[in-house]
Amino acid sequence: MKRQSRFIFIIITVLILFAGTNIFLFQRYMMMAKGDVGTINNLGIVRGSIQRFTKLELVRGENEYLKNRIDSILDTNIKLNTPHLDKVYEKWQELKVVASDYRNNPDENNTDLLIQISEVCWELADQAILKNQYIAENKTDYLILPIIFLAFELLFGLILIFIIKKYVYDNLENFAAYDNLTKAYNRRYFIEYLNKEISRAERKNASFCLIMFDIDYFKNVNDTYGHSTGDELLKTLTGIVQKDLRKSDMLSRIGGEEFTILLPDTKIKEAVNTAERARKAVENYSFKDVGKITVSFGVTAYQEGDIIDDMLKRSDTALYLAKNGGRNRTEII
Repeated sequence: MKRQSRFIFIIITVLILFAGTNIFLFQRYMMMAKGDVGTINNLGIVRGSIQRFTKLELVRGENEYLKNRIDSILDTNIKLNTPHLDKVYEKWQELKVVASDYRNNPDENNTDLLIQISEVCWELADQAILKNQYIAENKTDYLILPIIFLAFELLFGLILIFIIKKYVYDNLENFAAYDNLTKAYNRRYFIEYLNKEISRAERKNASFCLIMFDIDYFKNVNDTYGHSTGDELLKTLTGIVQKDLRKSDMLSRIGGEEFTILLPDTKIKEAVNTAERARKAVENYSFKDVGKITVSFGVTAYQEGDIIDDMLKRSDTALYLAKNGGRNRTEII
């Protein structure tokens, strides 16, 4: 679970980094696009103002405002290194000189020259607009990285969903099937599995056995050493018993200190041997703070027509006989 949590944390961190980078790249692209729109609009103003400036000049109207506006826009965009604007700027400077000459001497030559220069200046401004529009439209390359990052975000998002789904499923499965303290199977899952094993035995005429055991004088352990020590003892005991079982065997905790072992495809003699090995392993082990303890076992085999209660009652009765027989022993019914 810790490994899954760490992996989820890494995925979320990567997603946050990708998202942050993507936001930065999109903002950068939007700022560039906004700047391009502003540049094109300003060049459009210059183009239109050149025409109006020339017309006003020809009728000797007041055009100082237009001249200052064009100067301001061109000066700003020249400083910003706006592409394809140098020729417009040069021609505008020439147009202003011609306009000044025309004001001083409005003869036919100066009139024709003013109109000619203004038309060239207008065409250059129009070309600058078209070229800058083309440049702006072809800046889609700047969207490649955001799209790549977005694809990675989607990929990692799907991985994260899968991991979280599996993480939640595993937690639910553990909660539903395992005892929280010992990590052995819990009573609910044991009953469910025992019912399936009975059905299988009926269909295939198979044999299986059930062992029930509990710790002798466990109450004394809790009373003397405390419940936390008792809990540690239960966890250690589970590990000792589980160590000698087959993969197909099912160890469950069905009560406070009461456990069962379900042994598929097992005869009674083999089940008794399993119980005895577990009993001796526990007897020979020295538990932390407590020292030596003993365990009593009751063993029963499936009989045709058995239901869950039949097997539980027989194994419980066998365990009762082991307790009454002096404890630390195995009895069969």
